Amino acid sequence: MPKTKFVPEKLSNGSFASAGLNDKQFNQLFNRIEKAQKKARRNAKRTLKPSTLTNPTPKALKALGEKAKGQRFTKEDLQRFDKNRQRHKEKYDSRTAGITHAFLVKNSREIDIKRANDQVDDGTGITQANFYAIKGNIAQINVRASIGSKHQNHRVKVRFEQWDELIQSPPKGDYQKAVQLACAGRISFDCDCGRHQYWYRYLATMGNYALAPPKEFAFPKIKNPELSGVACKHVLKATTMLQSLAWQRILATQMKAQAKRVGFGSDSRTHFLSDDEKKAASKNRKTKVNVDEAQRAHKKYERSQAAMARELEKRKRDGQRSIKQARKIRKQSNLIKKQEQQLTAQRDMLRVGFKNFHDGYKLQGKSRDEAVKDYAKMFDVSASQLEKVIK
Repeated sequence: MPKTKFVPEKLSNGSFASAGLNDKQFNQLFNRIEKAQKKARRNAKRTLKPSTLTNPTPKALKALGEKAKGQRFTKEDLQRFDKNRQRHKEKYDSRTAGITHAFLVKNSREIDIKRANDQVDDGTGITQANFYAIKGNIAQINVRASIGSKHQNHRVKVRFEQWDELIQSPPKGDYQKAVQLACAGRISFDCDCGRHQYWYRYLATMGNYALAPPKEFAFPKIKNPELSGVACKHVLKATTMLQSLAWQRILATQMKAQAKRVGFGSDSRTHFLSDDEKKAASKNRKTKVNVDEAQRAHKKYERSQAAMARELEKRKRDGQRSIKQARKIRKQSNLIKKQEQQLTAQRDMLRVGFKNFHDGYKLQGKSRDEAVKDYAKMFDVSASQLEKVIK
């Protein structure tokens, strides 16, 4: 029998029915949602693009619409926005992909953390997240939406930026330790929810921790002009639960399996968790975002980074010292070589000169010993010294 094509059910509120789907159907649905969101962003109107930030013409300002009823955006608004943008890029070191989980939590909004921990009474809190698949270095998590949302679920994708490095060189061959470092280390992420799309995806793009595509270059001029916060409640919940051994054991098994495959770096297969793996994953008890713990972890990370920076600086100095020493030795070697060349030339001249001198003595009936003795006197050296050169 031919396979029946999966057709997602559209709900009356405009969202899709995502509860109760199997993992493959869930993935198909959210791939479709992601594709639709990309198309919608391409067709978006009144977006604040980089070109407008750098060249806020009256026409461009008018095209942005109103920041409040009867109030249009001004050049001063855009100058402030641009300062916020530059500050964010610097703070999150946009030259390096990803941010650590501790830094993510440390800089998130309090309200997002409370919602992730279900510590609100307005129906926006969330309670459940399930790890269901991994594709290469990207974990995929199904997060149940809040009771106040029109959606039933959201998908969070987390890419471990140090995965490839750790899969090649796990600490002492320990993949469990490698995964622990990958989860606590630099990550990039994406979520399909509106909070991430309209508040935080621009920040993730500017800070180089967006799991792209999609990237977002339209400044959030209405939703988040101050560029505060980092992640939505779904990302906070998912990344916190990734710090648990229950999920990390499953990831370690997959990392080890990937390492055994030829060309693991280009592995595009999606591994959906088995029933046994889901049962093990359900034992995850690390469900609460802990700000104090994140603060401590971030300080520890900063200390380790500072120690690493000092070590790298020491290696740099040692390297520069070695280069200087090598240059000095090479210079001395070249000087010795030059001196040897000069000495060889002088010896050749002495040999030729003595040959001519000796030939003259032969015509006079004098012996070679007499020629050596007299030729040596000319250069103020002994006959034995001269013999060593001309022999």
